[in-house]
Amino acid sequence: RLYETSQNYRSYGTDPKNAPYPIEEFQLPYLVTDTADRVVYIPPANVFAPDGRWSSFEYTVQAFGTNEDHSERGVVSLNGPTNNVAGSSFSAGADGWTIQGNTLPQEPSFQAYGWGSLNRYVVGTDDVHYVDFATNSDRSKWFFVAPESYYHRALAASYGGTIQFTVRATYGDFDFLNSPLDWITLDCSSCNNGKGIRIVRYVDELLRWDGSEKTVSVVIAVGHGWKRDPLNAGLPISDASECEIAAVLQGVTRLRILGDFVQAGEGVALDDVSVSAAANQPAYPVACQGGCLCTHYPVRRMACCGN
Repeated sequence: RLYETSQNYRSYGTDPKNAPYPIEEFQLPYLVTDTADRVVYIPPANVFAPDGRWSSFEYTVQAFGTNEDHSERGVVSLNGPTNNVAGSSFSAGADGWTIQGNTLPQEPSFQAYGWGSLNRYVVGTDDVHYVDFATNSDRSKWFFVAPESYYHRALAASYGGTIQFTVRATYGDFDFLNSPLDWITLDCSSCNNGKGIRIVRYVDELLRWDGSEKTVSVVIAVGHGWKRDPLNAGLPISDASECEIAAVLQGVTRLRILGDFVQAGEGVALDDVSVSAAANQPAYPVACQGGCLCTHYPVRRMACCGN
């Protein structure tokens, strides 16, 4: 529950920090009266912390003495002890993940036992071999695709944080790899004026995999190898800008992890996926908080980032 701060905490910094009664839904939109703009969140009692965030809320700021000058909606992610905004440990099943790129979307196979550092994990296998005979690479690749719990504005809090997961191949010849290897892909369908933006972390000299057990951790920020896919084979792939990454995170509509690494068939085990926030906040780029300049009209909006 979300609470106002108590009077003794405001005056003397002593417990209890929260007021006696929570902010209720019928009170929204709620005007915070703490002059330091503080609220208190108390998570549910006697339950395990979730793999991702406990909850989130949105807010606006209004200029004093006006009725119309409001800020864009900000978002606050209320993370658990692991500081994850979203996550999947697969402790009880596939957690809503699917496999796409094979014949039909399907649920990955859940394995309720340990294998190395993987403990209760999911497995996907290659069901389709659509080969480009000029390169021997697969023309159609399969991916692990995240569930709806990952597609929320709260993921904006993960700028400067990491995407992390553990993988291990069950079979496959990793001497013969597909190319390119788009290992992590984030899509935002509302960005670029509704035309969409896709940012990709490709396999390169700094990020490789030979099929053995590996925990992958990629920083979600400019300067960490993220590329913008132009969604057009006739255009070049470019480095993703700071605001393109930031815009995709606040409007993400798909997160996928590549399984189809090798030119022949393979099986891939996946475990402990997490999208975490940066330890030091705020990390979301200040230059991007007001959105990007639109080309069709002289205003700034998040939806215009990437145009």
